[in-house]
Amino acid sequence: MARAPPLPPLSRPGDAVKEDTQADLAALLELSQVLLGAQSAAEVEEGLTRLSVKLLGARYALFLRYRREQDVLRVTTQAGEYAAELGVVLSRGRGLSWRAALAPAPVLHVHRDALPAGAILLPGSPTQSALYAPLRTPGGRLLGVLTAGRIAPDFTVRDETLLATFANAGTVALERIYQAARAAATREGVLLAMGLALEARDYETQGHTGRTVALAEQLGCALELEEESLDVLRQGAYLHDIGKLSVPDRVLLKPGPLDADERALMQDHVVTGEALVQRVPTIPPGALAVIRSHHERWDGQGYPDGLHGEAIPLLARVFAVVDVFDALTHARPYHAARSVPEALALLRAEAGRHFDPRVVTAFLGLFREPAGTGTGAGQERQRGRHTRPPFIKMPS
Repeated sequence: MARAPPLPPLSRPGDAVKEDTQADLAALLELSQVLLGAQSAAEVEEGLTRLSVKLLGARYALFLRYRREQDVLRVTTQAGEYAAELGVVLSRGRGLSWRAALAPAPVLHVHRDALPAGAILLPGSPTQSALYAPLRTPGGRLLGVLTAGRIAPDFTVRDETLLATFANAGTVALERIYQAARAAATREGVLLAMGLALEARDYETQGHTGRTVALAEQLGCALELEEESLDVLRQGAYLHDIGKLSVPDRVLLKPGPLDADERALMQDHVVTGEALVQRVPTIPPGALAVIRSHHERWDGQGYPDGLHGEAIPLLARVFAVVDVFDALTHARPYHAARSVPEALALLRAEAGRHFDPRVVTAFLGLFREPAGTGTGAGQERQRGRHTRPPFIKMPS
């Protein structure tokens, strides 16, 4: 985790020191509580700007996020009485935010009576003082600039130090979030690669991994699973058939029915898959349950353990419906592809026998929304929860 560089101590005489110190500590405590709970860069930026206005008595506060690809600063969050710059983009070297970003000092203080060359004022902006605090990692990577302004009184040295401290705290919070995102993206890529390893053996199943992961997430949203459960479901979906790597081609690719020995070999893939994935220390138990139990049946006639009803792990019950639907609607060596209506009819008929009836009902509901009312797969997440998922359009 990034460490904030040290800041100079505040210097105030007498009782003012004690009062200001208590106020500063209260301000930092409030900010730290907000940043600790932030789950996204947007939440960090919102907390920084909102509390800068509140705790500094600022007229406005803006956060300009650095976009490395375009090498620009863009106003992504704003707070306060005067906040009309959302979306403004500054190319490198343009404006005081860039001056602060490119300077070594922890904060740039622009006094209201000493506006420097290069300042950018929107029409109607009053003369005011402004502070600019860049967010830079210990390695010097720019994340953004936090700025606040007010007409009077002018900002003090104490205000400068507070805003610089806010920027340092924001840097630590943003680095935590960015590192988690990078780790998740890396893990997602590894899981996808592992899932695709099986598809490389069997051309007929190409695309199955990606389709079932996406559809499982939509079904999980419809069932109002928590964000953590959705993530575990995705991991299990990526790896659900990894055990088939141990199934011989003569069985895996056989175009006709399997005999008893071949069927036993095929059914072993769930146990083999669980054993393989158990060696990955970061895979949660719920994902292992998807791998092992997605061929269990609601009536207890499935494998490998003959689990019945709610004894089958919930995420495995969810994925079972998705897995069968995708298998039915895409050609395999042992059957031709069925139409979506035919596949849905089969799922409906098997509710209460093969599948959890509640899961089937939720899955069928994904196909009932009239065209044009969907919102896009998995696009909206608010404070750790997905919004209602899109409904899948029936193909023509």
